[in-house]
Amino acid sequence: MFLSRGWMRLALILNLAGTALLYLSFQATSSTVKIITDPQGDTAICMNGNTVIESSPGGAVGIGAPGCPQLPNAKPIALVTVEKPFFIYLGFAILLLGFLLQLLSIPSPKTLGQMRAEVKQAEKQEKLARKLEQLKSHHDPTMPPSSPVHTDSSAQSVKTHDSK
Repeated sequence: MFLSRGWMRLALILNLAGTALLYLSFQATSSTVKIITDPQGDTAICMNGNTVIESSPGGAVGIGAPGCPQLPNAKPIALVTVEKPFFIYLGFAILLLGFLLQLLSIPSPKTLGQMRAEVKQAEKQEKLARKLEQLKSHHDPTMPPSSPVHTDSSAQSVKTHDSK
């Protein structure tokens, strides 16, 4: 039932719509919090330029210190908030329906018996086509097409009657 291209297109449209709803439901902004790991393995969580928590590979933990390690690749973490919670549920439901339709629209593989039957059918058609071609090649194009020969006794009697 779901093997037609129409169902496949519907599934793709549903996936696109679900993705758009998920995109519209979230909002991401940058924050003042950074998680920084230096080359020696020390990791710090910094906020507003001050270290909130610092951890070293040996297990030492420090809480609250002025300043923050300065590394060129340190970037603020993203804050993701949900703007429209209904869009999340609707988006995931539509995505799930789209993927289910895609799954159902994948044709099932043929069995070995079905493939053999198709090959036999193709061989029969090819053999009939060759036989038809042979019959056409043996036909003499100078002779008119053969028609059934029948004698008409009334025509013979007319000829004999006219000749008298």
